[in-house]
Amino acid sequence: MILEKVSPVALPGLTFSKINTGRGDGGRPGRERMVDVRSSPPVSVTGLVLAWVGYLASLTPTMVPRTTTVQVIMSTLLPLSGYALGAVLGALARLVLGDRHWLEQNPTARRLAIAVGVVAALAALLLTPVALRWQTELVAAAGWTLPSWPLVVTLAPALSVLLVLVGRALRAAGRALGRRWLQVVPSPGWATLLGGVTVGLLVAGATAGAFALLARQYAGWDADTDGQAPPTTALRSGGPGSLVAWQTLGRQGREFVGGGPSAADIEGFSGVPAPEPIRVYVGRDQAAGPEGRAALLVDEVRRTGGFDRDVVVLTVTSGLGSVHPVSAQTVEYVANGDVASAATQYSVVPSWMTAILDRAGARREAEALVEAFTTAVAELPPQDRPRLVLNGESLGAAGSQQVFSGLSPEQVVADFDGVLWVGTPATSALLQQWASFPDGTPPWEPVVGDGSIARFAANADRVPIADPSWGDRRILFLHSATDPVAYFSGSLLRSRPSWIGDARFTSVPERMGWWPLFTWEQMLIDFTTNGIVPPGFGHNYSNSHAMGWAGVLHPEGWDASTVDRLEVYRAEVGPPDPGVPVSAKGS
Repeated sequence: MILEKVSPVALPGLTFSKINTGRGDGGRPGRERMVDVRSSPPVSVTGLVLAWVGYLASLTPTMVPRTTTVQVIMSTLLPLSGYALGAVLGALARLVLGDRHWLEQNPTARRLAIAVGVVAALAALLLTPVALRWQTELVAAAGWTLPSWPLVVTLAPALSVLLVLVGRALRAAGRALGRRWLQVVPSPGWATLLGGVTVGLLVAGATAGAFALLARQYAGWDADTDGQAPPTTALRSGGPGSLVAWQTLGRQGREFVGGGPSAADIEGFSGVPAPEPIRVYVGRDQAAGPEGRAALLVDEVRRTGGFDRDVVVLTVTSGLGSVHPVSAQTVEYVANGDVASAATQYSVVPSWMTAILDRAGARREAEALVEAFTTAVAELPPQDRPRLVLNGESLGAAGSQQVFSGLSPEQVVADFDGVLWVGTPATSALLQQWASFPDGTPPWEPVVGDGSIARFAANADRVPIADPSWGDRRILFLHSATDPVAYFSGSLLRSRPSWIGDARFTSVPERMGWWPLFTWEQMLIDFTTNGIVPPGFGHNYSNSHAMGWAGVLHPEGWDASTVDRLEVYRAEVGPPDPGVPVSAKGS
């Protein structure tokens, strides 16, 4: 395109140029078209105010401790989102009230605004080290140190500027593409829109490509057997006589079948003879679809004699096909080894990616597993049936709960002798269906009916193992009052949750408050700490499974002191890997 002339045309709030396309009919000059060529919009005062509020909100504590990196991310994204919201609100106000340029037209007001901005920036700088100290109790309990305030006040603005420049570059690219579209589309408005859509599609394509590349890397890691070796016992999938190939189990599946305490370890704790625990697993690629994997898993349980055990634990895994290793070890101690644990893999990527790429994957897998195992147990003579127990953590809990949506606790325990759900996401429909809050009920620990079947526990210490009013068939929602996954929902955007009020749990910081939009963002960012916080914080339930399994299986003679003794014993002895040569263990 040859630009013969560019002349500015002023319109309220926008600057356009007349561009001659050099095309015409019969040699006549081409049409002049309007294209928005404004390089940078005026700074939004409303945006700056909300950015300042967002920065202050980012410094307040939430449920989990933060590293300096997480704090920098939070102190970058919250101000940026505040500015974006303020800019939109300011633009809407100008649209409704008419274009106002009072700051530009009033030098005194403009100087006053600049002075207020400087004071606000200095106030934010001075408040940063003070506000970060509000996290002292949290980080001290975790054994961490406070985020570095010098790094926060330097890196957060730098990162904000970088992200703004990226946004400006994308906008400039959209306008440039809009000028290209103007050669095809006669309307400047449509050309600008198509330019923005084109950039959006390019960004979406790049994001999809990054996801595909990351998924491929996880798939390669899943197939890598380095540091792993097949079990030598027939009581494990992938061992002698197994119906599944060890290589197809996936990395998490191979870790599962190769880990856990031996019969001797269990006997050392209980003081009575114990059989060798059974672990069976089916990888994603071993069978076609959820139904095929579920049927093969049932056959593996039969092959190993799992249905002859006192307890069969059916676990709906989370992303990567993970069975929490502490949970798997603990139930074998609580059942004194007389247990068969079974699970399948439906994903080779982490839970957060699984939730994006295959939202229904956990539900489909749970439906197939529940149908296959309840049918297999029902076909056995009543006197020969094992206790069938369902287990799921995080995404696995959410997926398995979807199977029972609309059912009552009584209907669930008609097929299962116990259920342990750990770290259930707040968005679970079943949780919302069952949870109730009679007068005096704390918001962090609802009740289900009369509590004779299903119960909630806000931490492991609140599981009533020996409560006689809790029946033989038990359902336990075990969560943490400081787990962002258990409390994160869209309602945080618009209303203050009751668990941040006067009835907050003792471990929720007193300085944690509710900010519209910003608290929702804080808890979303808190998800990034799930893999690094120590046990007892956030979404790390490693120190809670023993009490959870003791509560669901309620073995005779067990109480809180027994669980404490088990934790000490496991720390001293450690769980060896039966059937796996010591030289083959990963570091």
